[in-house]
Amino acid sequence: MKIFLTGATGYTGSVVLDHLLRAGHQVTAIARTIPDRAGSGLDWVQGDFSEAAKISDLSAKADAVVHIGASHNDEMERLDKIVIDAVADALAGTGKVFVNTSATPIYGDTGMTPRDEHEPIENPHPLRAWRMRHDQQVVAMAERGFRTAILRPGYIYGRGAGILLSAINRARSSGVARFVGDGTGWSSTVHVDALSQLYLLALANDKATGIYNAVSDEIVRNADIAQAIALRFGPGIVAESQPLEEARAMMGKLADLIVITCICSSQRARDDMGWLPNAPSVLSEIVGGSYSNV
Repeated sequence: MKIFLTGATGYTGSVVLDHLLRAGHQVTAIARTIPDRAGSGLDWVQGDFSEAAKISDLSAKADAVVHIGASHNDEMERLDKIVIDAVADALAGTGKVFVNTSATPIYGDTGMTPRDEHEPIENPHPLRAWRMRHDQQVVAMAERGFRTAILRPGYIYGRGAGILLSAINRARSSGVARFVGDGTGWSSTVHVDALSQLYLLALANDKATGIYNAVSDEIVRNADIAQAIALRFGPGIVAESQPLEEARAMMGKLADLIVITCICSSQRARDDMGWLPNAPSVLSEIVGGSYSNV
């Protein structure tokens, strides 16, 4: 397939790009600055999410669009809406495929009962309420004559990179592996390679429509991650609580998402697409896997 991909220079998007190219797809990727990375089947286009006409044109030339990119700032909602609208205009009536990316924190604090995609979201997390509106818009786009699927990943880890690497680097430089608050907020997790496989399945499977939670069976606490970092990279590193206000000053609004419990079920993805999110656990990756020698 000819795939138009956003977010290909980011953590998740770069791994999805690996999987797409290995599967033989032809990928056109948009980036604000063209990276050095090259390869057979890969074309880069300079641009950003504010350029609706360019995004629409690239979408129209592709068999499918995979939108992973995010700005992670106050412009995130506005720019995401520009991309979604541009893709919809390009794919209307074509029967093509649009795979969009959301996130499990949209559910807010779930407690210890896993949430699935069929349940109404009555109290979305304030920082991700706009994601719910965009998800609803993408689901409704299917009425315009093309297939849509939305993936909601949990805490993404793997390949010795991502936000987990940032946490390790902070711990090594400060001597403290910090967890936010009491550290008891649980999160569903997903390895970045398992997640990438789900993107490929969503592209290939005509049954894949609507919303899919993208998580493994593993759940982990904020404090567990900090303690694993201290164990692997100590002595000289201790796991320690960090007040929420201090965490906000360090990592911004992300801190408010870390303290909640967000547990989800991915049974729908397993049933519809045969997805098997088998991968090393996040804690084993820290202690003896891809993060152990970073």
